Amino acid sequence: MRAILHFDADAFFASVEQAADRSLRGRPIVVGGLHRGIVASASYEARRYGIYTPMPVTAARRLCPKLIVVPPRFELYEQFSAHIFGLAGEITPIVERQGVDEGYLDLTGTSRCLKRDPVEAAAKLQRDVKDWLKVTISQGVARTKLLCQIASKKFKPEGFTVIPPDPAEELGFLHPLPVKWLPGIGPAHERLLQSAGLTRIGQVARMPVEWLSELVGSSARGLRDFANNIDDRPVVTNTPEALSYGHQETFQEDTTDAAFVDATLRRLADEAFSRLRADGRQIRTVTVKIRYTDMDEHQGQMSLKEPTDVAADVYPLISKLLQRLWDRRVRIRMVQVRLSNVYTGFSQLDLFGVRQRRRDLAMVCDQIREKFGPRGVMRAHDWVLEGARDEGRGARDGAKPARSASEGSRGQRKAKEEYVFSRG
Repeated sequence: MRAILHFDADAFFASVEQAADRSLRGRPIVVGGLHRGIVASASYEARRYGIYTPMPVTAARRLCPKLIVVPPRFELYEQFSAHIFGLAGEITPIVERQGVDEGYLDLTGTSRCLKRDPVEAAAKLQRDVKDWLKVTISQGVARTKLLCQIASKKFKPEGFTVIPPDPAEELGFLHPLPVKWLPGIGPAHERLLQSAGLTRIGQVARMPVEWLSELVGSSARGLRDFANNIDDRPVVTNTPEALSYGHQETFQEDTTDAAFVDATLRRLADEAFSRLRADGRQIRTVTVKIRYTDMDEHQGQMSLKEPTDVAADVYPLISKLLQRLWDRRVRIRMVQVRLSNVYTGFSQLDLFGVRQRRRDLAMVCDQIREKFGPRGVMRAHDWVLEGARDEGRGARDGAKPARSASEGSRGQRKAKEEYVFSRG
């Protein structure tokens, strides 16, 4: 019988700050903007005052005058994340990262390999993380990924929930829960289901697929399977590099046109960010790789100060990396963009909503492209690449063509971040 563990670190950013600085332990702290911004993470001491994520820091200070506000240190959080997953790897080699602060472990074979049953193995991981790193994690152990993830997130902090592999007990735990606990159900879908009278998972489980599809479309069958705890997803071993979003393109003709290459890299970043947003995630690091016509490769990466899911935030980094990496007077054959250091549910420090508006715009453009195709809405660098269709230049292996044209380069400089809606 399968035994899967899901762990989720408790108030991760704030807990790491308290672990790194003894003077912060037991005190109400938040990680966020010192002068303007919102709360990115609140310690459980701060949550007792009604402070939550996301909340304006100014409002949090009013609730708790003695609140300590700490600026985020993402390099430190990523170091602690690596240590947690290192301890997880001592329990079982089958570990799947879901972000910096959560992951799955397949404990099915621990009885045979470690002479320790899955529950004991899970308890050991929780103790080790607390003893060695001074942070706590909440855990759920169950037969399916769905149940163990819900269990770890529902009972916090330092929760430890075991759901026996008995169908009656599994459904007895799952069916009374609100529909928001089902995978893929965000606020919009939750309101839609509630408007149809479906407020509990058990109600979704009994709904005919044909009726459910009228509400959620093609995902209806999968949603009803989850509602009945039908979930055979395996724990997939991965690495920090595997938990990333990347695209690459091989040019039809090797090129030395910098504007052409830069525009291609930006379009690849757009495609990666579209997938990232669909998964509800953010990234902090962008990596660019170029391959010369003689097959020599150069690679480099840069990191933002905080995670984002808006491609425009990494455009300047991409241009800087290209300039740094392209240090030979040789034609380029292939380029690649990879997004890594993945975060889930990070709330950007954005009190006045500027970044949220840019994110909303990007998501609307995703929807337009999905409905009308890639030419439904275009950015300046897309127009640079569009000209290659007329010139017969582009990418190998069926990829979209790219452009090398001086007027395209000028257009890119004129409107770096403007969207252009097209009827073509």
